[in-house]
Amino acid sequence: MILKFFGTFAVFVLATLLHWVFVEIFSPLDINVGVMLVFALITAACAGRARAYTFAFFCGLFLDFFADAMFGGYALVFTLLVFAFHKIENKIDFNGVGPQVVLTCVINMAATLVYGVFGKIFTGVFLWQGLKSFVLGSIITGLLMPVMYLFTVKYFMRSAGGRGNENRSIL
Repeated sequence: MILKFFGTFAVFVLATLLHWVFVEIFSPLDINVGVMLVFALITAACAGRARAYTFAFFCGLFLDFFADAMFGGYALVFTLLVFAFHKIENKIDFNGVGPQVVLTCVINMAATLVYGVFGKIFTGVFLWQGLKSFVLGSIITGLLMPVMYLFTVKYFMRSAGGRGNENRSIL
């Protein structure tokens, strides 16, 4: 239990550091890369449901601290998207690179749209980051997923078995 907590915490720290690096690289280009979403999905694929929901919530909460509108919006969106991921996880092979890229790209687009809709509901303004960020940010996020997934599985899992093998995972 303690090992799983520290493994999950280490992944969260890694996610926040990589988020900072990607913000520094891509913010001058007005592109938002969903690094925290990538790690929330990795945790959803590799860890138990309760741990995945909690991790997704804190990834979203981390982003909420830097957002200028609708505190709690990212936490809600990330938690809902991990819930949706768990609903479709038996229908996809998330261990393959192709499905990881496509699904992450689509989920990032969904996250952007759902966040915008929640913004419209709760603040009266559709929160939109622009078409360039929507398309290129989603593509870069999708391409980032296989690399981060392999790294996380290699260093934070004893076996690359994915879901159902929580005994062998330190996530």
